[in-house]
Amino acid sequence: MTTPAKKYQNISYAELLACSQKNPNRSRTLDSIEVLKKESAPSTEFMGLTGYAATNLIPASILSVMACIADPGYYSLLPNNVRIQHIIDLSTTLQEQTDNLKNTSISRKRKKIYDLIGAAYNGSMFQDKDYLDLYQGLAHMCHLQFILVKETIQDTIEDGKTATVGVKGEIVFSSDPSNWKKEDPVWVADYRGRWVAISDDAIPLHPLVGEWLTTMEQSGWIIKWHEIDGTKTELVEILSSRPGWKEEDRKLLKDVLALRLGRLNAMKVFTSW
Repeated sequence: MTTPAKKYQNISYAELLACSQKNPNRSRTLDSIEVLKKESAPSTEFMGLTGYAATNLIPASILSVMACIADPGYYSLLPNNVRIQHIIDLSTTLQEQTDNLKNTSISRKRKKIYDLIGAAYNGSMFQDKDYLDLYQGLAHMCHLQFILVKETIQDTIEDGKTATVGVKGEIVFSSDPSNWKKEDPVWVADYRGRWVAISDDAIPLHPLVGEWLTTMEQSGWIIKWHEIDGTKTELVEILSSRPGWKEEDRKLLKDVLALRLGRLNAMKVFTSW
């Protein structure tokens, strides 16, 4: 990405949020995009999240996700050319903030995250893992927590026709959810930055997460729980003291036990919110 000649002030994402709240045009309605406004209005239920709707992002990008969650109402009303300029400014600010990743748990990815911000700005093609790396970096820098929905895959019935129900997909986290904090915002977004779940009624998401993920898992979605490190003996010792343990579970593979403990640790956090 070519750095613009204009010099930008190094400000935090929190300051961006605060500035957006002071914008005198936040409530302005533009007739030319009234259709977009109606399309993004919350439905009674989105993917099991009551009161939430998917706000489609143009252009589709993780940077658009960041711009939208800073001020969802204002972002959705922006004309396309203004929205793009907003994303240009945001990308420069975020690239500057990657300096804050030094001496952190993801410091070795700092240069890659800087480059990925530039690639997202330029609309470059991403490898599958690049999306997660960029979400991880942005979440760490901006004190956000993302639940990411990957593209769904429809089930097929016996005669080979595509089923209309029972869609499945993967749900991944921007970091180990067992370390998530209630004071940091949680956002549900598309893995490739095509939409973000928004509630115009400001319905809190934290209390919904545990039950929602359980429902999604029961309906066939694959939840990528964080694997817990340790020997099989250590995992068995911990899990055997948790509810739901059966003696025959000792025969399970270490990887299965590591995921089970990761799920339990995450759900303990979610149910405490």
